[in-house]
Amino acid sequence: MASVALDRAAMLLDTYIRADVPVHLWGAPGIGKSDVVKQVANDHGAELVDIRLSMFDPVDLRGLPTTAGGETKWLRPAIWPTQQDRPVFLFFDELDRAAPAVQNAALQIILDRKIGEHVLPDTVRIVAAGNGATDRVGTNRTSSAGNNRFAHIDVEHDLDAWKAWALKTGLHPMIIAFLSFRPALLHDMSDRSAKSFPTPRAWAQVANFADSPDQIRLDLVTGLVGEGPAAEFEGFVKTFKSLPSLDGVIADPQGAPVPSDPGALFALAVGLSIKADHQTYGNVLTYARRMPNDFAALIAIDATRRDNGLYHTQAHTDFVRDNREVFQ
Repeated sequence: MASVALDRAAMLLDTYIRADVPVHLWGAPGIGKSDVVKQVANDHGAELVDIRLSMFDPVDLRGLPTTAGGETKWLRPAIWPTQQDRPVFLFFDELDRAAPAVQNAALQIILDRKIGEHVLPDTVRIVAAGNGATDRVGTNRTSSAGNNRFAHIDVEHDLDAWKAWALKTGLHPMIIAFLSFRPALLHDMSDRSAKSFPTPRAWAQVANFADSPDQIRLDLVTGLVGEGPAAEFEGFVKTFKSLPSLDGVIADPQGAPVPSDPGALFALAVGLSIKADHQTYGNVLTYARRMPNDFAALIAIDATRRDNGLYHTQAHTDFVRDNREVFQ
């Protein structure tokens, strides 16, 4: 099965959901599968019910038995949605961490939209996610019968798709700039003994500590992405903080200095792409023309990725025309 980036995974998931086809997302830990599900659920105005089957026994899915009128009944577990007035995403995250017996108990829900006498409302859509062979430990094989209940999407990390998300959500520019400079560190599980390792999810958490005091920032970041990536990030922070003022660059795009260090150029390009708006974009591109072509293009691409409206400005049209060879 061919792997797709997160933005394409979201498109495929949306299409399957509209056809009421259960979907299973596969991919490495921390890659952003859950974020895709949340995004699509939000786009549908749906409530997201997150169920971790690894925490359940098979009997938990059907409910506790009781008696009524001389018959055995099963009390409906509160986890199963009942509302008919709004869409609901029933999300079985980390499905392959559940014991085989629990997976089997869930098959009836996935296939028939019921378990025992408990029937899901028509507004419910079913999504699952798992790590499969990409995880280190703790996963179980999913059965052929279970797999056949789903449409499957294999998700891989992709810097461009991640940057598009990061720019639109306002992630700390230092994180975006660093991973533009060191894309191999977006997701790296090569050290199988490491407790902390870089993933898109971990870098999103690093953003919370990017402006922490110098004396503790390295340790905080190490706890999230591991020693090597944290050390590289710490060096990049020093470069980032030594950059010319972004406001000064925008105010004087012809006179502001242009650094020569690649790391500084990446940092400056990302910082300017985030600063760019309809009032400043012309000056931003004036400065970009003084930078090496690849970095100038990076500014225009990231700025228009973050704000599609900039794509239609005269400044952008002129810039692309004058740098046509870079955008081919």
